[in-house]
Amino acid sequence: MPTPPPHTRRVRRAGRGADPAALEVDPPSPTPLPASTVAASKVSRSALQVVGSTATWLESRPADGGRQVLVGWRSDTGAVDLSPPGVSVRTRAHEYGGAATAVAGTTLWYCDDADQGIHRCDVGGSSPGTLLTPLAGGGSRRYADLRPLPGGNWLVAVEEEVGAAGATAHRLVAVGAGGELVGLTGTGGFVAAPRPSPDGRELVWIVWHHPHMPWDSSELWRAPIGSDGSGRPLLGRPHLVAGGEGTSVGQPAWLSDGALLFMWDPEGWWQPYRATSGGPPERRCGARGEFHAPDWAFGQATAADVGGGVQVARLGCDGVDRLVVLGPGVDVEPRTVDQPCVAIGGVAVLEGEALVLGTPAAEPPGVFLVPLDGDGAVRRIAGDAAGAPPGFRAPRPLTVPGPGGPVHALVHEPLVPWPGTTGAGGRPPLVVWAHGGPTGSSGAGYDPVVAFLTTRGLAVAAVDYRGSSGYGRAYRQALAGAWGIADVDDCVAVARALAAAGEVDGGRMAIRGTSAGGFTALAAMARSDVFAGAVGWYPVTDLERLAAETHDFESRYLDELVGPLPGAAGRYRERSPAWQASRITGAVLVLQGTDDAVVPPDQARRFAEAVRAAGGRCDLRLFDGEGHGFRRAGTIEAALDAEWSFYRSLFGAGPTAGGPGGTR
Repeated sequence: MPTPPPHTRRVRRAGRGADPAALEVDPPSPTPLPASTVAASKVSRSALQVVGSTATWLESRPADGGRQVLVGWRSDTGAVDLSPPGVSVRTRAHEYGGAATAVAGTTLWYCDDADQGIHRCDVGGSSPGTLLTPLAGGGSRRYADLRPLPGGNWLVAVEEEVGAAGATAHRLVAVGAGGELVGLTGTGGFVAAPRPSPDGRELVWIVWHHPHMPWDSSELWRAPIGSDGSGRPLLGRPHLVAGGEGTSVGQPAWLSDGALLFMWDPEGWWQPYRATSGGPPERRCGARGEFHAPDWAFGQATAADVGGGVQVARLGCDGVDRLVVLGPGVDVEPRTVDQPCVAIGGVAVLEGEALVLGTPAAEPPGVFLVPLDGDGAVRRIAGDAAGAPPGFRAPRPLTVPGPGGPVHALVHEPLVPWPGTTGAGGRPPLVVWAHGGPTGSSGAGYDPVVAFLTTRGLAVAAVDYRGSSGYGRAYRQALAGAWGIADVDDCVAVARALAAAGEVDGGRMAIRGTSAGGFTALAAMARSDVFAGAVGWYPVTDLERLAAETHDFESRYLDELVGPLPGAAGRYRERSPAWQASRITGAVLVLQGTDDAVVPPDQARRFAEAVRAAGGRCDLRLFDGEGHGFRRAGTIEAALDAEWSFYRSLFGAGPTAGGPGGTR
């Protein structure tokens, strides 16, 4: 019998005497998702905003060398590019960037990736426009979180300047249409989220200081906006609105009634608060869950004002996001709005409907227009709904006991059998996925890289180990002092539980991760014998070198995760894969960009040399011109092909007789 062609369905006849209409239909047989398809589909979208009747967002283009473009959508025109042709709109402030554009009327302000300056041009024009800010060598002066002041002649932004020997200064600035530059704040600490009031009379912003990260301890400040004799903006005396030691505050936004909305976690969860000019902050919702996420990038906005005291927001709980409506009063349990996304990265309101930038469980990500009253259909206005392989389904939530309490994970079952495991009792190999951050989360939305693995017969378990966000402040801080131990132990606990349940082959398990997740993967190879191999995409390998060489934003991150130096130097070495290379008995693959400013490529080189010198196997692939997070389609394709070849050599075919090992 000839084999049905890929992505077709075979219809089987109903039994004798059955209803002829009741035909049994086999689902299409998935074929391996090509690495080229995954690379082309890795389009990221961020910075969702509404300007008048236009929705805007930033969109990466892997097929165009990773160029980032500002896209605008209107109901009468659809989606069109608003930034100049050939320009990549991107800021490298904090290295993770974000909020690199602002629109006021027909004027576009944007950060150009080529020089990191702020440019001004016509929306949708063909010219790159006018450079407004002074340049510094090597793009060492960067701008982010752009917001226009009413009138359109001035812009407020965050300025980051990297000086000699890595000394970095941060401040709020005002940029004029004629190129004037005015400092609004001093250069002490970090600043983010400058938000001028609609009438232009006040400004709010976020502040935090080393050694904290913004999700540890941060503050929300507020000040009147005045001007000097020449009309240049000046800030008046500031006062603290919320936040402080031991609490985190984020994404301030002005409401139509003049009040201020922001997210704060004094009760252990990031929840919405409302503040007027003279009163104390009042909590808007008491529901268990997170209305905010760690501010890795500038410009996070997961709540928006509908008007009349009503807001729409993302609420995340136990790894899954939903869209909710907050009424005029205090909601204990807000109303959930039907929409397709289980991972939501942005929320806005366009002409009375919600805009959701997010990802469904079994469809590629996009931007969706969602009716708030329950009437009408949800419309996908960006992103192709096709692309997920046939039969792809939502992951299964899993919670297992770990050494520090419950460990959360999402399990993706393979879509096809691994060679040699067909028949009853066949057990697939497992790839444990450690997310980056480490203050991050896995997310339940469709990921083409997961599909790349599951269409090749691999099971995938994405672990939200201790320290992950989305489970409240206590879980987020449970990694304090324990990075390289608690995260590894939690990944091991999930792998061993799946093997003990007979769901995967305990003798063929690997672990992968990007950045901090790559560190967890490599540390697991030194700390346990559960995994046969590990794959690290631009991984951290040497904690001491990371603390000394990384960029300013994360330069004191390890104080909380491991301990302050120099007192904790011994602990840094005990947990660094580069210092524990002789303990790595399995195989390792490292994929690294040569332009990485977060984890310098020399870490990967030194780690590979140490593993090889100890008699181990470490395959190192370097990609010229790539930084921390691969952007080019060709790089992503080559990296995935290398990872797949690694698993084939690691697992071979047929089940093993071995079981999972333990922690050393």
